[in-house]
Amino acid sequence: MSLRLVLGRGASVGRKLVGRLGGLVGHTGILHAPLRDRFGYNRPLYSSLRRSIVPVRAASTSSRSKQLYKCTECGETTLQWSGQCMSCKKWSTLEKVQVAQQQEGGGGGARAAARFEQQEGGVRRDRDAPRKIRDVSNSIHSSKKWRLRLPGANGEEFGRVLGGGIMPGSLILVGGEPGVGKSTLLLQVAEMMSCSGKDGDTGPVLYVSGEESVEQIGSRAARMGMDSSESVYLYSSTRLNVILDAVLKLNPSALIVDSIQTVYLDDLPSSAGSVVQVRECASALLQVAKKSGIPVFLVGHVTKSGDIAGPRVLEHIVDVVVYMEGGRQQAVRLVRCVKNRYGPTDEVGVFSMEDEGMVAVSNPSAFFLTSKDAPSVCSAVTVIMEGTRPLMMEVQALCSRTQSGTNAPPLRVPSGVKKERLWLILAVLSKHTRIRPFGVDVHVNVTGGLNVSEPSADLAIACAIGSSYYEKPLSSDTAVVGEIGLGGELRPVIQVERRIMEAQKLGFRRIVVPKSSDRNKLTSRDDVHIDIIPCDTVESVFDIVLGPRRRKKSDFNTTDDNDNGDV
Repeated sequence: MSLRLVLGRGASVGRKLVGRLGGLVGHTGILHAPLRDRFGYNRPLYSSLRRSIVPVRAASTSSRSKQLYKCTECGETTLQWSGQCMSCKKWSTLEKVQVAQQQEGGGGGARAAARFEQQEGGVRRDRDAPRKIRDVSNSIHSSKKWRLRLPGANGEEFGRVLGGGIMPGSLILVGGEPGVGKSTLLLQVAEMMSCSGKDGDTGPVLYVSGEESVEQIGSRAARMGMDSSESVYLYSSTRLNVILDAVLKLNPSALIVDSIQTVYLDDLPSSAGSVVQVRECASALLQVAKKSGIPVFLVGHVTKSGDIAGPRVLEHIVDVVVYMEGGRQQAVRLVRCVKNRYGPTDEVGVFSMEDEGMVAVSNPSAFFLTSKDAPSVCSAVTVIMEGTRPLMMEVQALCSRTQSGTNAPPLRVPSGVKKERLWLILAVLSKHTRIRPFGVDVHVNVTGGLNVSEPSADLAIACAIGSSYYEKPLSSDTAVVGEIGLGGELRPVIQVERRIMEAQKLGFRRIVVPKSSDRNKLTSRDDVHIDIIPCDTVESVFDIVLGPRRRKKSDFNTTDDNDNGDV
């Protein structure tokens, strides 16, 4: 088809031609290409197309705003509305918004931090400029109070979790189940920090709550004996811009926000607690902490699965993530660090919930152990490592006869132990020992409400099951440590020396350890007065701690008629 016929078909065909040309019409050489008309005269191509083709213009960049559809849950924007957000997969969350094309980058959190910095006195160019590692290291070593040490036994226990103290300018996230004591602990931290301050002197601490009024927080402080404090300031607000204004006026030595899911930025259209609000508010507080050097504590809600509510990026933004563990019916609270940019991530602090608040437990091992006056059937004592701290704990097991006349499988009920670990230990015992757990229900419990995930507790679980199965108690002055392999062998554990010394400190006279463990350092020491018994298999451990054993056939159902249980 000739170009002359295309030009004569009107404007619609001309627009299609422009689209096929792919924008080449905009080039000068094409616009002025000669074209002979029906009268034989040369005419430019543009003069032939101008009446039938509507010129295509680029989108103007000078427009003030444009229309987008924004998800109220995750903040994702799109040009076209749809029923489901393609990012977070939520339904009916896209709303029409007018967004200015020319605005500052970085999101609402960055803009809030920039306003805070401008009100504080501008950009600190000497601090923001690139610096040598040598200069930074020298400034750190020259400062004797780089880490803020908290006073008292509670401050020492909480500082242990954080790696020795609180780093200036750090952003710390504290999570835990409702009622576990997050607000109580941070109110005590505010009192302790008000006595130390940035430079070791008394400094104010701002405690901001978006969930409680000032009077409610004050009543809790009075119950804890903190009603006479003059350096802890209470404030109830949910607007982050208002909170930052209060920080500018007070210039505190620390800031506590309870909780991050209740604060919001006015620049964002989504509600408080949404993904975009939590992310941007945390980003703003992070930049404020780094610029001003103020340590910021955030309280985070948790979901029913135990994870921090909100986006996973929240745990990536903060410097330290601390979880509080412990049920409402238990007096003990474990403060566990799972992320720490300034120290170890496996430290644990042990507190007891009292009327005056959280009280540090001076001897956690004795706290979790029952009386050793009389041996108990179905229990065994072991030593686990929580970070750098050895902790003694007691494992109890109960083997009961399976209800006859039913085809239901036997029960396996662990409490404080992972069920997969219990299944593995029972499989090893049925294969490499005389225990036949097929006709019994097995219940395992860790006293004190602890959750044990370290493999070194395998031998204690096996000995507790064997004690209940054969109805023979372990000696009250015996502890066992070891990981059980699939072949029934005992595998070595780390830091066995510290475990042995912890057992000796609490009055245990002998301890069973894997034969392959490195215990040579203790044999030559004069202060070691505990009997160290090396073993290589689970069966050999049973011979030592249980002795001759017989299982009564009338007690349990079994499918193995040739096994009388005698050893």
